[in-house]
Amino acid sequence: MSIKKKQLLRSVLGFLCAVTLASSGISVYAAPSSQELEEKTSNLQGELDDLNSELASLSKELDETSAEIETLSADVEKAKLDLAAAKLNEESQYESMKDRIKFMYEGGSASLLEILFSSENMGDFLNKAEYINTISDYDRNMLEEFQKVRADVEQKQQDLEDKQKELKTLQSDLTSQQETINAKISSTSGELADYESQLARAQAAEEAAKTAQNNKVSGSTSSDDSNNGSTNNSGSSISADVSDVALLAAILQCEAGGSYDGMLAVGTVIMNRVESSRFPNTIRGVIYQSGQFSPTWNGSLDRVLATGPSSSAYSAAQAVLGGTRYSAVAHCYYFNAAWTGKEGINVGGNVFW
Repeated sequence: MSIKKKQLLRSVLGFLCAVTLASSGISVYAAPSSQELEEKTSNLQGELDDLNSELASLSKELDETSAEIETLSADVEKAKLDLAAAKLNEESQYESMKDRIKFMYEGGSASLLEILFSSENMGDFLNKAEYINTISDYDRNMLEEFQKVRADVEQKQQDLEDKQKELKTLQSDLTSQQETINAKISSTSGELADYESQLARAQAAEEAAKTAQNNKVSGSTSSDDSNNGSTNNSGSSISADVSDVALLAAILQCEAGGSYDGMLAVGTVIMNRVESSRFPNTIRGVIYQSGQFSPTWNGSLDRVLATGPSSSAYSAAQAVLGGTRYSAVAHCYYFNAAWTGKEGINVGGNVFW
């Protein structure tokens, strides 16, 4: 089948798929633009700033509460000592009062009567009676006073312990809130980092697309090795979202290093596979096909995606997506590193066949 017929068939199939998706209500994913990613990144940064501010305020309140609990703990301990002293004073006064009562009353009624009737005159009698009443009143008043002091100290201790308990509950609530906010900060930070990475890739892809378009218009193609093979626009243009452009650029960089011709050659092989019924019909499917591209399992592809492909890799990816093919490998579907000794067409350190 000729290239033109293939292109016509692909266009018809694409139109039929679009109609089918539209009629079935299935949404088609569109990669976010740089502007959308910038807006999302800005919003997430705002959320993160608010969370950090809330965390700072909460941490301050938690520190103040902890300090207050520490102070109250010292006050509670002092109240316990005061209560022990009050109880001791009350018991001592009670024992003294018992001793005097025992002396005056338990020694026999004659003792008290002897004190009174030994008076020389009525004035002396009244003085002694008043003295006995004064002692009794003193004992009773002192006992009541010590009891009141003990009751006051007990109430103070109870109030302090209630306040301490209330503050510990508040401390627990604040700690729980702090943990929740820390979890939100961690989640938002991760989401922000992801969107910042997407934004960087999108901006690099857009810049590379501009560069590739300029190169295409001027008819010039960069080359970093001595092969300097010719290119042509015999391939079909393929639309790809930002993530697929980044993936393609990354695999080109991994497989061909800094050689622009080498990247175009690898890109040509990948596009040939996408257009062949023997391989998956998507860029992602071809790249991640089991056992095909070693960077997908040795970690190098993930590392390049994490840091972002080079501008030349993006330029090469946009070129092959736009239909540019490396003429010498236009009909090749496989390649290996040149050091393996495989026979074929040598481009940028790889052998193609």
